[in-house]
Amino acid sequence: MSESKLFRLALLPSAVFLSVIFGGSYGSGQETLRFVTSAGVSEGYVAIATVAVIWGLLLGTSFEIARRFKTFEYSGFMGVLLNRAGVLYEIAILLSMILVLAICASGAGTVLNEHFGWPIWVGSVGLLSIAVVLNYMGRSVVERSMVASIVALFIVLIFLFFQAQASPGTDHAHTEGFMQAVLKGGQYAIVNGGFIPLLLYCGRGVTDMSESYTAGFIAASVAVVPGVMLHSAFSKLLPGILSEALPAYTAIETFLPAIILSVYVIILFVMITQTAVGMVQGLTDRTDEFISAKRGGSLSSSARAGLSAIVILGAMVLAQVGFVALIAQGYDILVGVFIVTFVVPLFSIGLYRIANK
Repeated sequence: MSESKLFRLALLPSAVFLSVIFGGSYGSGQETLRFVTSAGVSEGYVAIATVAVIWGLLLGTSFEIARRFKTFEYSGFMGVLLNRAGVLYEIAILLSMILVLAICASGAGTVLNEHFGWPIWVGSVGLLSIAVVLNYMGRSVVERSMVASIVALFIVLIFLFFQAQASPGTDHAHTEGFMQAVLKGGQYAIVNGGFIPLLLYCGRGVTDMSESYTAGFIAASVAVVPGVMLHSAFSKLLPGILSEALPAYTAIETFLPAIILSVYVIILFVMITQTAVGMVQGLTDRTDEFISAKRGGSLSSSARAGLSAIVILGAMVLAQVGFVALIAQGYDILVGVFIVTFVVPLFSIGLYRIANK
């Protein structure tokens, strides 16, 4: 594979997809614990394989539709799938953003409470205040720090993986069975895969169907590597790890030096902040695009900050439900929403249009 092709089909799609899902999917470890490790040690790898296959199909099919119809931004892409009903996906994304922001706020508060003993609301308010301020000032600082924080957390996970493998594990025979592992992996994959239409720009380099699916499955394979590392470490701490709100924190505290735990806390807070800022920025950008198309002009900085504040207030209210409960209940909601507005249209209308284009 030439250097240019390597970048187009492997590096760019993998980096973009991983940066979008990394903070929310792997930062706290709670999602990996709930939808992978809880199925059992061996079954957890079945769940991860299911995630990889579903992400590969979602990414590959989305890239191919975007390539054929020249729609590498999500509003045009959803127009191909749902025509005017694409507004349903817009609504779904708005609700998802509020829910993800609530999870971010609650997660940030939980991290700082666990490590420093601060009240949970302090971390939540701090995180969302930063999101409003950065959205007002611009996102260049966040974009520059995104790659650095992902690389840093990846290094921590690599150390965690090898140190955990060198440690004796517990005898834990609990298993939920093959099909339950597949279902859990599918639920995990669909919730995170529902945001794929927002990152189609990373597939602009594909030139034919084989490249679309090659890029999709490479990105999917890279994106599950952190899940393999976390599950391997969590498996050594079963069954006690199942009751932890921040299992990644617990695993790092158990297997690695205290200084690395402090580094992890800083990295995680930065990544959660990035997720929150990115979500709010995406909403204001889309609102700005809508206003520009309908009326001309654009949102002022004050209007952007005001819109951000409204969404964040809603997330703050929702965050009171609690971090673990938000993930448990929120994922159930998002699975249904994304199946109806993205997955089913993609594999029915989308494949039909590919076949007839």
